[in-house]
Amino acid sequence: MNRIEDRIRVLVAEKGITLLQLATLSNITEATLHAILNRNDAKYSQLDRIANTLNVSVAYLVGETSIKDMSILQEPKMGYVAIKADEVIEMQKTIIELQSKLLENK
Repeated sequence: MNRIEDRIRVLVAEKGITLLQLATLSNITEATLHAILNRNDAKYSQLDRIANTLNVSVAYLVGETSIKDMSILQEPKMGYVAIKADEVIEMQKTIIELQSKLLENK
């Protein structure tokens, strides 16, 4: 279970609330919530409000961690970027290739 939709649906069921109630409590429209669920189309601020309503972290909602309660950690509210691990690995490979080329040209 690593999709935002799956995690939100499970949390809503655990809390015993409806999606409409989640939208209302999170101060987002029902249409916005459905866009998040169906297209993974969300702004950080929207995910933050949903996460706060469901008492989990944004990192849990987006599948970066399996730990629901990360209250001992402080998540940054600005400058937050979610990058998948495989994308980070590809970036690191590109950096290594570029460094190798630079060293060859010296």
